[in-house]
Amino acid sequence: MLVQEPRNFTIFIKNFIEFPVFGVRHKNMADSLTKPCTFHPKLDKECPIFSIKYIMDEAEKNITEHDLMLRYGGVLCMKIDWDCNLDQNIKRCKPEYSFARLDVPFHENPFSRGLNFRYATSWKHNEEYFRILRKAYGLRFIITVNGKAGKFDLIELSLNVGSIVGLLGLATFICDILLLHLSKNSRIYRKHIFDSIHLQTRATSIRKAPKINIQKNDERYSNPDSYIEAESSYETLENSPASSSRTVRRGPVSFINPHYCNH
Repeated sequence: MLVQEPRNFTIFIKNFIEFPVFGVRHKNMADSLTKPCTFHPKLDKECPIFSIKYIMDEAEKNITEHDLMLRYGGVLCMKIDWDCNLDQNIKRCKPEYSFARLDVPFHENPFSRGLNFRYATSWKHNEEYFRILRKAYGLRFIITVNGKAGKFDLIELSLNVGSIVGLLGLATFICDILLLHLSKNSRIYRKHIFDSIHLQTRATSIRKAPKINIQKNDERYSNPDSYIEAESSYETLENSPASSSRTVRRGPVSFINPHYCNH
């Protein structure tokens, strides 16, 4: 019966977690916890006090292994998971507890089973030194804490949507390249996405007008007696769908020396 007594022992686990990015801190104890309690997965999930019996039942289902663990020791893992939605009140974020056994079960006959450690006690009596070496068995609890938190961010959402849209456009471009150049039926696909346009030329009649000589002074030159003779002509585009108005085109320009003309 002495081995069964540790089942009634309890463990108080006080855990704090912090999310520095959001500047939030939280703990696994409720502020209204003022009286002793024992954790229960349905009746009292906010209580941080666990019984050894509950932990062993969750970590190992074999009752025979329970007795051997209490006699020869064992290693148990307790995992605390936090998953917080910071868009809500932080008090609504509660941890989830899970348990597992880490040592090798006894029915597998391991080389070193259970958990034990040795410690020595020394004293002096009547000028003589004495030393006692003891071998102790016990349960070791390893506690791991994992946490994550999230909060809605409009900028982050916009960046993710833009990335998705860009990836969709890139996927379409890659598919077009594969179908146009690497597919066996590329001709059929090419006919569906490309349109062939045939251009038809029309003969246009052009009526040329008589040449007109234009003379005017050019102020850009230092000689005021110089003249510019410009040969210009215009043509009318008939039967043109764009326009039927007249256009004037400037021809080549030649300089005439008046002294040379007098001779």
